[in-house]
Amino acid sequence: MSLRPPRDLYTYRGHKQTVAPAVEPVTASELRALLRESETGLPDAEAADYIAEAREMVEENTGLALINQTWLLAFDRWPGSSANDWWDGVIQGPINELQSCDGHVTLPRYPLSSVTGINVYDEASNATAVDVAATFDVDIYRKPGRIGLKSGKTWPIETRPTNGVEITYVAGYGATADDVPAALKRAVKQAAAYLYTHRGDDCCDVDAVASVAGMLNQYRVARI
Repeated sequence: MSLRPPRDLYTYRGHKQTVAPAVEPVTASELRALLRESETGLPDAEAADYIAEAREMVEENTGLALINQTWLLAFDRWPGSSANDWWDGVIQGPINELQSCDGHVTLPRYPLSSVTGINVYDEASNATAVDVAATFDVDIYRKPGRIGLKSGKTWPIETRPTNGVEITYVAGYGATADDVPAALKRAVKQAAAYLYTHRGDDCCDVDAVASVAGMLNQYRVARI
């Protein structure tokens, strides 16, 4: 019996926001109008907190980015470059499900606006910038968006065993509230109104999201 390392079926992916949206999709005045509340009863600073919380809940619940924001995606190795590729046993199931070697990397937050940088790292953690335009096709139409190798190109070499690849990208409908679909702006307003109305009632984010679930369903990406 030969000894083989366990096969990785899922690739580790670290993901964090590096630049927050510059504005919110809803203003304090719009929230007060919905609530029939005065500026004295709901000052701008307090309204902004409810709006930001509601917007973050909508984004986390759907995977969306409403206003343009920058994200960093890090993973150990490119699709299909597993250290266990010498495996000679029998693997059941579609190979692309097990190895993700379909030549694409999906970027979790959407809609994708642009890919602003890709770095690969060597064993000493020295970064090499990848020429994105020359190496990859950026698919902003798919939801979530993705990058794929251009014809004849190969994956840039990464040798650092942990977080050998970092992709920086921008996701969002646009830079201003006017770019956000009306249904999503309404969902943020109603979720913020729910949080305000139920303040002190031991309500949680799940309750606020449930109150606008119907408006969000059309924007969720179904996964099998």
